[in-house]
Amino acid sequence: MLIILSQLKGEDTWEEITLAECLEKTEGAGFWAKGTVEKLLNKGLVVDTPWSSFKKKEEQI
Repeated sequence: MLIILSQLKGEDTWEEITLAECLEKTEGAGFWAKGTVEKLLNKGLVVDTPWSSFKKKEEQI
């Protein structure tokens, strides 16, 4: 299961959210094209919107 971390711009802390929540706040809000965000997150990239940043949570050992 893919766990996403979300951070509001200007904040220091990251919050765990689901992939579905991330997709709603990025692709669903029209900031990113459908089908692109999950691919970018899986590559380890940070996805930004004007209000938030999203990244994949690193694997825990």
